[in-house]
Amino acid sequence: MHSFTALILSGLFAVVSAHFQLQFPPPRGTFVEDQEPTFCDGYDSVASNRTSFPLNNGIISLNSEHPQWTAAVFITNASNPTSFDNFTQITPFFQENIEGSFCMQFDLSQTNATGLTNGENVTIQFLFDGGDGNLFQCADLTLDTSANVTGQSCTNTTSSSSSGASVPFSVAGVCCILRDLQ
Repeated sequence: MHSFTALILSGLFAVVSAHFQLQFPPPRGTFVEDQEPTFCDGYDSVASNRTSFPLNNGIISLNSEHPQWTAAVFITNASNPTSFDNFTQITPFFQENIEGSFCMQFDLSQTNATGLTNGENVTIQFLFDGGDGNLFQCADLTLDTSANVTGQSCTNTTSSSSSGASVPFSVAGVCCILRDLQ
């Protein structure tokens, strides 16, 4: 009886604790599951080491612990954003049916972000909802027209069934299908 109860409780815990982890660009600080529903996963200060990120041909990769989820990307050029009010949505909400590794093309020049320039410091906030509420992670970036993501692995666990077009893309010899936000 006790083992059956433990099995049920562990199954419930797995459902309740399902989240996501931003992989690239790297998020602010280490992942803190309990802080994920708060602004920037509980990290209110900009990272001291911003990631160089291309204006064109970038990627966002994450690990999803939900089989179906909805997400959007927000951006700010505030030097030290401290609230959701500092951010502007730059992608439409999109839905994916994929659990595990997920990677998507993220071409800032194809979003509705305007006035972005080479050398500019920005922060992106990734909003993720797997059905148990909104979860947030931020990445602090320096935009760099010479930056590239060829050193980043970009794979999807399975084919996604998103509502947008998928395009083939290869990074460092690894082939995957990426979500095209154009």
